[in-house]
Amino acid sequence: MMTEFDFVKTLYGWGFPIDCYVVYHTITADQYKEITGKDYADASTSTSQA
Repeated sequence: MMTEFDFVKTLYGWGFPIDCYVVYHTITADQYKEITGKDYADASTSTSQA
């Protein structure tokens, strides 16, 4: 059986964004970094402007 972590990792491999899985506590920010190689930046605290 596939874990939620494995499922999210697969989605990322297919090119899907996975930020929402951190927001909804499916994976942790540390797991996000493990999958993407990047630190998770919470969009609500981001200082960048669109």
